[in-house]
Amino acid sequence: MAVTVVVVSGPIGAGKTTLAQGLARRFGALPLHSEDFLRKHGGDGSRLARQELTVALDRETGGRWLADGVLAALRSHGLNAPRLIIVDAASSEAQLDCLRGSPGLRVVHVHLETPEQEQALRDTEPDSFEAAWAHPAERAVHALASLAELVVDTARTPPGAVLVRVASRLGLYGHPGERLVDLIVPGRHDGVDTRTLTAQLAPHYAVLFRPGGPDPMPSREELEDAFARGHRVLVESAGPSASGCIQAAGLAPGRVRRVVLACRSEGRAFDWVGLRDAASLNAPTDLALTLAGDLAATNWAARRFDQLTDAARHHLEELERVAGAPVSFLAPSPEARHLIERRPW
Repeated sequence: MAVTVVVVSGPIGAGKTTLAQGLARRFGALPLHSEDFLRKHGGDGSRLARQELTVALDRETGGRWLADGVLAALRSHGLNAPRLIIVDAASSEAQLDCLRGSPGLRVVHVHLETPEQEQALRDTEPDSFEAAWAHPAERAVHALASLAELVVDTARTPPGAVLVRVASRLGLYGHPGERLVDLIVPGRHDGVDTRTLTAQLAPHYAVLFRPGGPDPMPSREELEDAFARGHRVLVESAGPSASGCIQAAGLAPGRVRRVVLACRSEGRAFDWVGLRDAASLNAPTDLALTLAGDLAATNWAARRFDQLTDAARHHLEELERVAGAPVSFLAPSPEARHLIERRPW
């Protein structure tokens, strides 16, 4: 699998390092700095000296020195090398060409622009700004904009927005329409306990939480990261409304894949009107049923659906017709520690 290398270019003070720090902090990117590679070639002097060394290395290596530094850094990480790297920064077309020609690298070039007045205000070495700004190598950086996949004017775009635009270009936020969230919603019947079902399903999910519960909820960024990686999320609702749970969890409805409605039945005493109302409110895709009373007394030893009594099977069939969803999970008694699964989850 190719490593994605974000190569940033741009004039002094354009925000290249700020972008690199943002990608490292938010998405775990490995930041690599051209200044560190220059030091390995003796570039420990002033900014002007580093500019002169960059020109000399480009001439001697055809711009290969930057790509060699990136590949060496990757090799040093071995099998633990991250899949996202940001290079701060490229300063010539030759450097970009060598990076693009390196095997195993998917290179995305981002160019940042900003007016000279803004550059001077942002510069961390103001005493040498004029000389560095006038250097031919610095003047040539502006031409790299025509080679970039994305060009951002950082004078008009705040750092947070720059990060969002670059991350979106890289596809780091995942697919908005991918349905990765499943909900467990308790019915309005007394005694419905969803903890056993939640515990049984938990191993299938990377993220599990209950809005309003004692544990802290994942942040929006943590959920975005989970979605970007294709991880599944299980949300246990504290109330009988799927829409209320989605809102409390801060999730988009389009993320929801399944809604499991948990209910309890004692057979003849079952609240059919309540089930229909709950189904209308939540549009469940699955039912999780706990048998109680006479139904539990005659089915408590069942370990498969085909071991249920005829009365229990007929009851389940009618439940499914009323709710418009299959009974996918069944607890044969309130004391059951494991639910029977009708199909692989």
